[in-house]
This record gives sequence, C-alpha cells and structure tokens, in this order.
Amino acid sequence: MLHSIIVNALVVKDNKILISQRGSNENHDPGKWTIPGGKVEQTKGNIRDILEETLKKEVAEEVDIEVGGDIKLVANNTFIRTGGQHVVAMIFICHWIKGVAKSAEDTNDVAWITENELDSYDFSPNVKEYIKRGFKYIGI
Repeated sequence: MLHSIIVNALVVKDNKILISQRGSNENHDPGKWTIPGGKVEQTKGNIRDILEETLKKEVAEEVDIEVGGDIKLVANNTFIRTGGQHVVAMIFICHWIKGVAKSAEDTNDVAWITENELDSYDFSPNVKEYIKRGFKYIGI
C-alpha cells in the first residue's frame, strides 16, 4: 500500500492562527477552510528535516509568508482518501516570521482568526480540532 505524507501548519501571529480557503478546483473539499500545508514529495537523496522544510515551502507557496521558530508536532492522524490512498497527516505549530498572508497557490482566501471565530467557518474534517489544539498549545 502506498502512503502519502502531508504536513499542515498552525501558523501563529499575535495570538491568532492562520486559516486558508481551499481553491474551487481542488479535488478534496473545494471551498472549505483549512490550514496551509501539502504533501511531502519524493526526493533524490537525503534531506535533513524534510517535514519542517516541506512545511515551510508549502506555507510559502499557499499563503505567501515565511514561517519558522520552534516548530512542534501537535497532532497526527491517518485517513483513506477517495480512491483508496492512505494518508498520514502531521500537524505542526509554527510562527509567522515575515510577509503578508494572501491567497496564492490553490487557495481562494486567507484569514487570521481567534478561537472565538472558529464557528464562523466551514472547515474540512478534523481541521477545527487541529486549530483548537493549536490555541490550547499557545495558551489562549
């Protein structure tokens, strides 16, 4: 069985977490709100810290900001996508470094939200729980 590994970012700035709206042409949950991230691509050779490096690259591609700081794993799970692909999802908390968040690759919109705003958005499955963990982790 082939596995796909995805990394997602709970990006923190000013006690808010960044969310992004999936593009209308996305195969998986088009138009729903999520957190930025993407697949770990197959590489040629060894790459140190591949999960963290992929996370930084995907956030830059999707919402045009730089993230870093103390990157910590806060959640992980598995699921089966339509078509039978087994996905291992890893959710990391990280911090905004620079840039203005905006919709870029595969996203329609972005928003910095507080925990009180969670019910205002239609999230992909599990995402709301990831964000709640993020707020708990940062002590809000």
